[in-house]
Amino acid sequence: MIEETLKDLSSKTFYPLNDCFDKISSWLKDESISKEDKEEILILIKNKEISELRDRFYRDLEFGTGGIRGVMGMGANRLNKYVLRRAVQGVANYIIRCGENAKKRGVAIAYDSRNNSSVFGQEVACVLAANGIRSYIFPTLQTTPSLSYAIRKLGCISGFCITASHNPPQYNGIKVYWEDGAQIISPQDTEILKEVFSIKSFSETKHMDYSKAQSLGLSQFIHDDVLNCYFKEIENLCMAPNSSKNINIVYTPLHGTGKIPTLRALKTFGYENVYVVPEQGEPNGNFPTVKKPNPEEPEALSLAIKYASERKADCVFATDPDSDRLAIVTYDPKMAHGIMKHQAVGDYILLNGNQTAALLIDSILKFKKSNGTLEKSHKIVKTIVTSDLLEKICAEYDIEIFNTLTGFKWIAGLVRSWEEKNNNFKYLFGTEESFGYMPSNNVRDKDAISAMCQAAEMISLAKDSNKTLCESLFDIFKKHGAWQEDLINIDLYGEEGALRISRIMHKMRENPVMNWGGHQVTSILDYTDKNVQERYHIPHSNVLQFLLDDGSKISMRPSGTEPKLKFYVSVCTNSSNVFEGYKETLEKIALLRKEILHFVDKVN
Repeated sequence: MIEETLKDLSSKTFYPLNDCFDKISSWLKDESISKEDKEEILILIKNKEISELRDRFYRDLEFGTGGIRGVMGMGANRLNKYVLRRAVQGVANYIIRCGENAKKRGVAIAYDSRNNSSVFGQEVACVLAANGIRSYIFPTLQTTPSLSYAIRKLGCISGFCITASHNPPQYNGIKVYWEDGAQIISPQDTEILKEVFSIKSFSETKHMDYSKAQSLGLSQFIHDDVLNCYFKEIENLCMAPNSSKNINIVYTPLHGTGKIPTLRALKTFGYENVYVVPEQGEPNGNFPTVKKPNPEEPEALSLAIKYASERKADCVFATDPDSDRLAIVTYDPKMAHGIMKHQAVGDYILLNGNQTAALLIDSILKFKKSNGTLEKSHKIVKTIVTSDLLEKICAEYDIEIFNTLTGFKWIAGLVRSWEEKNNNFKYLFGTEESFGYMPSNNVRDKDAISAMCQAAEMISLAKDSNKTLCESLFDIFKKHGAWQEDLINIDLYGEEGALRISRIMHKMRENPVMNWGGHQVTSILDYTDKNVQERYHIPHSNVLQFLLDDGSKISMRPSGTEPKLKFYVSVCTNSSNVFEGYKETLEKIALLRKEILHFVDKVN
């Protein structure tokens, strides 16, 4: 039957699949792939679903420098147990190259609430066991920050988190970590990629039955004492134990992993008035109440804000399925119906990631300075697309801030380099604009649970001073100018989408726009240029930045985890009237957004 099917694929009807023929043929002939999983492809061929077949086989699902993420299903460009096994086998091959001690140290595994996450978690353990590598897996779904912490606590050589973060329900993926608890960077990333790419067929992967791996002691559960230590570390972040704690919090985990750890952590900090949105409180990989569980998007938070409005809650906290991103919504009717109405839902304002970062950093630095614990050796880290307002805040407190590429693996990698150099820098806080915060050196990735506790304290202290968070934000603007940022996501799906992203980046490099919103470009930073990399101590990356004569900044890059092109816009004004200045930033943002979308539309 398979030979007949392959003969059909050679016909003129399937001409658009000519360059995919070898991958489809390999899939159907591979003895390691079950009959049932081949059948899914055979049905597509029978029904002549050419575009769907092409999307499944025009490439191998890309193993990037941090792992893989994709739509679940059968095919080389889908996430399934075969594609996952090959990726894990590549990591296993590299661990084996590192020696017997690396194998003995083992690998930590966590999985979130997505469909098939627990199954994929076991698959990781089965491949590792077949290679003689011990694994430690959480017995129930767990957060990404818990995984990062467990790697360090258990002394593991590596770690896997099964998650697709905030992507839609049909996605899943794996994040790959190294011994410092951070996602892999150089040299591990390039060496692991070599190992993955050297595996030419799925049958080359090793696999052991999960029950056998357990009986041989090659797969063990992670004990509760690891999580107990993690929550103890969160408790150590407490800055103001004597604040009133008199705030009402509404929380949504968006059907993810966050409910249990959030309630535990906030209770440890003394917050009792925490109300979980009942429709979104329990894990559910179908995410039935949202289109996608992304706390950055107001639509995903509408149910939580409605619930908060009914209870006159002071704030809403929201986390994505693996609990590494945090959204903060604050009650402020005056601002919501006034100058910040563009970010408002009813009487509530959804703070963007830059605003939250500015408030948290200012709060932390202010508190530590007031109690005499702020040291010159304390360092803060942000990414190159995150607001430069943070640099102004750090300069006010005479604290050095560093810039890295987008992604917490780069923030954590910088911290690792400090440790290797033994330069006595003390990590204090790290952030990126996409709702990511790393409050502790003990977790080397975004940690929404820890950041939420810091945010609750910040809101409590503001309330004790009869201030809202938005008023506190404008106090910062009065010192450092009014700032506003915008993120423009251009969704471009599939093979043609990837090609168009490439064309847009190429067009901007070949013929860059030199005037944006009536302001001249004073400098273009291309992070594929070695000179730029050396000057700013930033690794090679497909990122372009335009610095304008009014201090505004536009950055563009393809997303590393989603089929989209991203534009980051940051503007500031120094008007004597901060409110007038803020209105001006909004006007600038609107104009730049219009011009960016016009440029994209012109590139076919």
